[in-house]
Amino acid sequence: MLRPSHVLLVVSALGVLAGCGAASAPPAAGPEPRPAQAEAADSASAHRAAAGFLAAFDSLQWEPFRAYFAEDVTMFFPFPQVPARADGREAVEGVFRRFFDAQRAARTEAGRPLVQGIAPRDLRVQMAGAGVAVVTFHLGAEPPSRRTLVFRRTAGGEWKVVHWHASSGPRAAGS
Repeated sequence: MLRPSHVLLVVSALGVLAGCGAASAPPAAGPEPRPAQAEAADSASAHRAAAGFLAAFDSLQWEPFRAYFAEDVTMFFPFPQVPARADGREAVEGVFRRFFDAQRAARTEAGRPLVQGIAPRDLRVQMAGAGVAVVTFHLGAEPPSRRTLVFRRTAGGEWKVVHWHASSGPRAAGS
């Protein structure tokens, strides 16, 4: 007959053995690595989105341009009159709406085409996980302006801008 102290010893031993078994089991597998083809497809898709976004911006097409913004977009503008980060679609669009209106009016009055001539250089798309792309490029000459766009893919497959950083490059020494 087992005494209560023996039962306690057997239960304790089973607990230790079970713990040892769990400790020796292989660790749970993490998420499967994404196949290179899926990442390449995402990169190509993000690149097309960046090209479409920049084309809409270059040609001052307001509706196609604004359609790329996520509701929670943030932006650092290169304009001194907008020194703080703009938070949310309404704030970002408010600044750009004024810019678009002024550009369209000035170009129309001067008889110039509604094209700004944006020519990104060194455009690079880096995938930062499934459905997130960081797009960087330069604009202008000396010093070149720097741009960073962060796109997030929606459940519907659209790429939306969630962050945009625009700044001027550093001036060369002695400038």
